[in-house]
Amino acid sequence: MRAETKTLTAMETIIITTDFSKAAMNASRYAAGLSKSIGISRIVLYHSYDNAPAATDIPVAETDTTLAHEGSLLALEILDREISLVLGTESGITIDLVANGLPLELGVEQLAEQWRAGLVVVGTTGKSGLEKFFVGSNTVSLATSCPVSLLIVPKEAEFGPIEKIVFACDLKMVTRSTPVSEIGWWLDRLQAKLMVLNVAMEGKRFDPDMIPEQYKMHELLDGFKPSYHYEAGDDIAEEIADFAEDEDAGLVITVPKSYGFFEGLFHRSVSTKLMDKTEVPLLLLKEKQL
Repeated sequence: MRAETKTLTAMETIIITTDFSKAAMNASRYAAGLSKSIGISRIVLYHSYDNAPAATDIPVAETDTTLAHEGSLLALEILDREISLVLGTESGITIDLVANGLPLELGVEQLAEQWRAGLVVVGTTGKSGLEKFFVGSNTVSLATSCPVSLLIVPKEAEFGPIEKIVFACDLKMVTRSTPVSEIGWWLDRLQAKLMVLNVAMEGKRFDPDMIPEQYKMHELLDGFKPSYHYEAGDDIAEEIADFAEDEDAGLVITVPKSYGFFEGLFHRSVSTKLMDKTEVPLLLLKEKQL
């Protein structure tokens, strides 16, 4: 019997961001396959053509903006046809195309609110602005500012049945703010088995102060009948990636505020190393509001 998930609002719309790079195209195809599996009814394809520096006094010619907008929509139409092949003619999923000159983070935030989206999908590497976006401070900014969950798709990932989901959590951060309902929603939609993973820094595996936190974690997650796993290592991000691949997991879930993920997983060198070696997508869930 799975834990209660009825408090979670049904997810009907997802936003796929793209810069038309090979990695972004792959993320779009992956998201299309995922959409069919989790019952999405609408996909919003979004491209930001904001290439100007954030602070500049140089005006952008209206004709250039018009050309950028029209060119972006044409490229989105090509992507639309690409993912429509993945969806098939009987999916019933509507695809909307949106292009604007807003900074990517602001554009994503506004679209998520406008379309009441439940998920934003991005690729791990790309050209121009997105290359910096996925390995720099903008990743942290989007993950914290985006009002919904964020799915990061590695450049080589191919969508297929997801039978195992790894929930990477830090025992120091086990609280009632853990998004249990969202975890349950993904488990139910994908009919996947949950594997709860805690990675401690080497030498801290047997910290007695963690015993009460283990009880809290079991209280929150035992309803999903998960398996629990405890690892130790010098590089938390690498340990998570290795575990997910060794167990043939199809998805890794975590909460950004846990695990010092922005000091670990999204650190430039660690992020590059992790995403280069893993094909397992990463789902960042928002903390439950208490």
